[in-house]
Amino acid sequence: MAILSMVIFICLLVYLQRLIYKKYWDRGLSLRLAFSAKEAWEGETLTLTEELTNAKPLPLPWVTAKFQLSRSLKFLAGESFKVSDDYYQHDLFRVNMYQRVTRKLPFVCGRRGYYRIKSMDVGSSDILASTKLVKRLQSTAELTVLPKLIPAPEIEILTQQIQGDVEVRRFTNPDPFQFRGIREYFPRDDFRHINFKASARTGSLMVNQYGETATQELIILLNLETYADWEREEVYEEAIRIAASVAGYFSGLGVAVGLRCTGKDIATDSPAMILPGSGARHFHGVLEQLARIDLSLEPEKMAPYLENLRQPEPVYLLISPHHGKDITQAYEKAREQGLSIRWILPALKETKLRLPEGIEITRWDVDPSDYVL
Repeated sequence: MAILSMVIFICLLVYLQRLIYKKYWDRGLSLRLAFSAKEAWEGETLTLTEELTNAKPLPLPWVTAKFQLSRSLKFLAGESFKVSDDYYQHDLFRVNMYQRVTRKLPFVCGRRGYYRIKSMDVGSSDILASTKLVKRLQSTAELTVLPKLIPAPEIEILTQQIQGDVEVRRFTNPDPFQFRGIREYFPRDDFRHINFKASARTGSLMVNQYGETATQELIILLNLETYADWEREEVYEEAIRIAASVAGYFSGLGVAVGLRCTGKDIATDSPAMILPGSGARHFHGVLEQLARIDLSLEPEKMAPYLENLRQPEPVYLLISPHHGKDITQAYEKAREQGLSIRWILPALKETKLRLPEGIEITRWDVDPSDYVL
């Protein structure tokens, strides 16, 4: 009789602890993921903080934390990661009552892009592991990785012809009596031209402009149409880097820069576009837009846009790995109509270009070793 009573008592305890855990295991249980910065450059190292909190008087013998994110973020300690098209992180915790456990996972921003946690789950069980408990959570963690910039000397050589088209009057020794206004500071500006009163008033560095003006706009036409099934993704990523670098270079010269791209924004599913503007903030907006382009989305066609160009005033720069018949004909027609347009064509070193004889392009060789995709 005593043994039977003991068995009944044990069964009752097992049932009660299972009931308690099933009802209360996720009360006060939270998992927070946070990137160490909201924005970074390609190649920069950041950390992802994983914070598990159990804010209740019920210990959890074990908790699994699972989440999924892009494999373009290269985690440095990947023992608990499974890699396919994405990273799948699986961590095991033991948390007592009213306890918080924090882990930091370092990673390298392998490529530009806009990243969010794709899924996040926590799981646990009762003390005897007799029942499995799972809950899906939401994460607000997000990270924008800006495209890497090509060194200024290389961009200066690449854009020599464009600089001849863009009319910029700049005095080597500015006349301090020819004051033309105040604008945001850009890294190329002379520190002697900083206006400290305006900087204090606006909260950001401002500089005086002396004897210089930009009489033209530069519109970057970034075409990300795929040219062939065998074309490597690095070529299109290089086209994006060139667009970012050209925008930065000419913004530093005070030129109003705009962007029209056939690639689509990952959040809006619409073609990327930035109206002409100048200054550091505008350039940062261009970088953010380029970071958000998703190459997996079907791009628009560039040829129809080139065929409808009518404004003679802006200088156009076409950056396009795609060099099929439709776009070469539209490009040549635009030049014949008197539009100021140039073409930079990124391609792998071993690629042989098939272009009409006499067409004016500037080839840019792409080195795949510069990329970790």
